[in-house]
Amino acid sequence: MQNTVAKVTVVGSGISGSVCAATLARNGISVTLFYSARGPGGRMSQRREISEDGRELLFDHGAPYFTVTNPDVLSVVTEWESRGLVAEWKSNFGSFDCFTNKIVNIEHQICR
Repeated sequence: MQNTVAKVTVVGSGISGSVCAATLARNGISVTLFYSARGPGGRMSQRREISEDGRELLFDHGAPYFTVTNPDVLSVVTEWESRGLVAEWKSNFGSFDCFTNKIVNIEHQICR
């Protein structure tokens, strides 16, 4: 029998593509991950801008948090957490009202 090295390409580096690539790599498969933005992350990515007064502003491009119920995904997210790539959400949730220019409906939740 001939030995072959499995090589897989994953297109998209959002949470699904990242979990898929991590699972394949953990099982000894060579993975190349392609993404179309400036960096990986998909809807998990964040943009940084510097305001006029020099403060750093952070903008989430998609979902500000996610929850995990699947044990396979949880193992990947736990690994990301140990590497400092994700963290437990410990901030307030709110919505910006463009008519009043205020943040409304602020709730404190802890999500992981």
